[in-house]
Amino acid sequence: MKIKGLSIIAAFCLAIVIIIDFTSLKIPQLIDGKGAKFEMLIYTLSISYLASYIFYFLNVYLKEKQEQKAIFPLIASNVISIIVNNQSIINALKNQPINSSLRDFPTQSEFKELLQKVDPKQNAPMFYKDKPWIYLFQNRRDSTLKMIEKIFASGKHVDDDLRVILLKMQSSLYLREDYAFNSDNCEKDTLSDYSLVFYKYFELVQELRVFYEKNLKKYYERSLPDKLNVLVPVGDGKFKIEIQDRKK
Repeated sequence: MKIKGLSIIAAFCLAIVIIIDFTSLKIPQLIDGKGAKFEMLIYTLSISYLASYIFYFLNVYLKEKQEQKAIFPLIASNVISIIVNNQSIINALKNQPINSSLRDFPTQSEFKELLQKVDPKQNAPMFYKDKPWIYLFQNRRDSTLKMIEKIFASGKHVDDDLRVILLKMQSSLYLREDYAFNSDNCEKDTLSDYSLVFYKYFELVQELRVFYEKNLKKYYERSLPDKLNVLVPVGDGKFKIEIQDRKK
């Protein structure tokens, strides 16, 4: 049970203790016979729960909150790195700027059309002009899996929903070693047959993005310096670096 639920129960127990100790309302007045024993029972249980709650709050909850302040920015950093890392594949497929929106998510038919143009043995644009698409896929696969392992190393601080998304990504065909476009032995001259594999995987990437924006973005932004180096397009596919205030 989360701290909110525990706190509600603690408040209820505290109310019982206050009523019994500091008001004229007594359970024996309401229940004939064994009212006094019943009152003592719920009073004892309430006191015991309050003592346990205080111990948990001071020795477990506050300690975990302190740990989270240090660990959550690291988790957030790895999560956004996974998102950006995979988004670079879409940018390469579309041959669009590297700072394109992370919300760019092609449909399956759009993936099929994009992948129809990809010969895995031909050089990939943008990132590795002298390396084939297979190298790009393998590179992004390896770095994604490494970052997932780093997140899992955070142990109990990994949210269950986040863990499920990452496990699904980890076990996907897209990240399977030596699978199709991840293999040096890929004989296809186009990847359109794998449009569903791409679509399902990047659907998980979008789930990860939504989770990040809802739960982790604030921790990542707190860890950033006030001034950032930002790539700004200047035309003709060229960029310049500008120093910008993060808070603007």
